[in-house]
Amino acid sequence: MGGGELAARGKALVATLAAELKALDVPPEVPGGTSMAQVGAAAEVVKHGATKIQMLFADGADVPGEAADAMLQDFHGHIVSFLAYATSALGSQGATFDAGVADAARLVSNSCANLVAVATATRAPSPELKPALAEVWAACDALKKLPKNGRAAVSKALMRSAAVVKDVAAELAEIGASGDEELDEKENEPEQPLRHEDDMTFEDGDFDAEELRVARACGAFAQASFEFLKALVSKIVRRTSEDASETEALETALRECRLFQRYVEEVGAGAYPPQALEALAADARAAMERAQAMGMAVGEAGDVQAAAEATAAFEAAHETLASVVEES
Repeated sequence: MGGGELAARGKALVATLAAELKALDVPPEVPGGTSMAQVGAAAEVVKHGATKIQMLFADGADVPGEAADAMLQDFHGHIVSFLAYATSALGSQGATFDAGVADAARLVSNSCANLVAVATATRAPSPELKPALAEVWAACDALKKLPKNGRAAVSKALMRSAAVVKDVAAELAEIGASGDEELDEKENEPEQPLRHEDDMTFEDGDFDAEELRVARACGAFAQASFEFLKALVSKIVRRTSEDASETEALETALRECRLFQRYVEEVGAGAYPPQALEALAADARAAMERAQAMGMAVGEAGDVQAAAEATAAFEAAHETLASVVEES
């Protein structure tokens, strides 16, 4: 087969693969309920097919036409089958699960398309062929590591938010760590040269007494935020129910959690001078409202008492911060 003819067929297959990905954008009318184990098995077939493509074209695209055609057709069939399984897994496990599967499936298909494009582009051996095969393998392996159901998918996303909030708490915990006595000593020391205007770091000496009090309260609030999420997420992770109504409630909890995370981050940023106390109070209040909504959603998903206890503890932490801000 001529190099130009094979390259044209490769481009046609790449275009076809791109068009077939649109199936992932159409919500299934009747969810197939395909398990992630089946999707993973289909991805494994794609990996083997990709390896055969790499072996056939290792010495360039100057290969017998019938062999090239047969191999590309088989590979296309493997990808179509994989996408059918992936599409059939959607629709019953919630938006977070669906988004993860769809994104991973697109990555697999796109990496396969890149492999085909590299393999058929030139008659000479391509140094990009093995890296392209590695991309296919990596995409397939990543898909097989996805959460197996909606609850697991939401739990993973919640833990990512909890990790961000934990980082905020850890950062704020460093403010004032040197203690008030050391701060007082620094006030009597000779004036130090000014830092460069682009230096965005803060030291305890950058806070006056009131700012330091507010910053410490923000740190306690951030730590309470993390404890709140830890209490709720642990309950979600430990449950094994896959009831559809619970999955819907957990999706609501995740949406509220992402908003909660954003407001806690704003509180963290607001702890540094110059402190805008009104904005800080508003962000803390918004975080509390999102925490209350998240607690309600988690309660609907099966653990009302744990949600109520965690929410009450966080409300108390908010009241403490609000009092400190109001007095400053």
